[in-house]
Amino acid sequence: MLYYFSRFLVRLALPLYVTKLCVRNKSAVPSQGPILLASNHSGSFFDAVIIGGVLSQPIHTLTRGDVFRKPKIARLLRGIKLIPVFRGTEGRENLKNIDTTLDECFSIMRNQGTVVIFSEGVCVNEWKLRPLGKGTARMAYQAWFGNDPALHNLPVVPTGVTYEHFRGANKRVVLDFRPPIYPSHITTNPAEYEKWLREFNALLRNEMCRTIFESSTEEPEATQFFAACSPLQPSAFLRGIGALGRAINRPLYRLYTKKVAAQTKGTVFYDSVLFGLLMYTYPVLVSLLALLVGAVTHWAVGLGVFLAFPLGAWAGNQFRPQPTSVAHPADTQHA
Repeated sequence: MLYYFSRFLVRLALPLYVTKLCVRNKSAVPSQGPILLASNHSGSFFDAVIIGGVLSQPIHTLTRGDVFRKPKIARLLRGIKLIPVFRGTEGRENLKNIDTTLDECFSIMRNQGTVVIFSEGVCVNEWKLRPLGKGTARMAYQAWFGNDPALHNLPVVPTGVTYEHFRGANKRVVLDFRPPIYPSHITTNPAEYEKWLREFNALLRNEMCRTIFESSTEEPEATQFFAACSPLQPSAFLRGIGALGRAINRPLYRLYTKKVAAQTKGTVFYDSVLFGLLMYTYPVLVSLLALLVGAVTHWAVGLGVFLAFPLGAWAGNQFRPQPTSVAHPADTQHA
């Protein structure tokens, strides 16, 4: 229940936070059956938010195990279908937990579910695909050559999420999928285990690199990449509406950003924590403010406040002057 409620809020909140979300090659994701989505990981938990907000089927996302240490937090994370994943390097006691995680993933996929794994193994806010760990390859190997025929043809879908920037709202995001990888795509004999893993990772990396923007520089190249994911240039009137909407929400937004920046300093969690707090608490705060204003003045004024804040946030996010740049050639759908 919490997952579906959260996904509902995500789909409402994304247009207020993201200037445009462009989805490419969504048809590459099978409409049914077990699916393993192998994604890059540059945006922390926000990566799963983007993927889960776009796909119709619920997703189960592998997440670093240390965030599950507090029982109350663990219950919340489990409620939104996050699965703790532990590293053997974190202690011998976690070796058993690794097997438990794999069993849970295979059970989900055996029941026609979708699992998301971040194949780099770590999250870094950068426009670069880091070296892939062996986790995705090992999971595919065990599924394809294990004892469960239902998983012997499990599709592994290369997935990429690219952000215009990693610090807050008003950004464009591109989510791209590549055609699934199947057992027949790997030529190495499965008996040569390590060689098989290397070939799988080389193929997966090649496909994932085609889903994302990579650069060691910033603005000029990024502007070109995101040109294909740009809203229409708003008129002067709409830009004025957008400026008013941003002005209305700026004091409240700055309270959030200041608090989150302090709490997430030195980590990669700024975007995901900021979006999560806004998604869950912004409607509550606006409702309370509207009730207070309505009680002091008139109910119609309170209703105006209740509508003005979210509509202003949406307009402020959508009606911005767009940079002119060379379009990136891509078959792009917009969500």
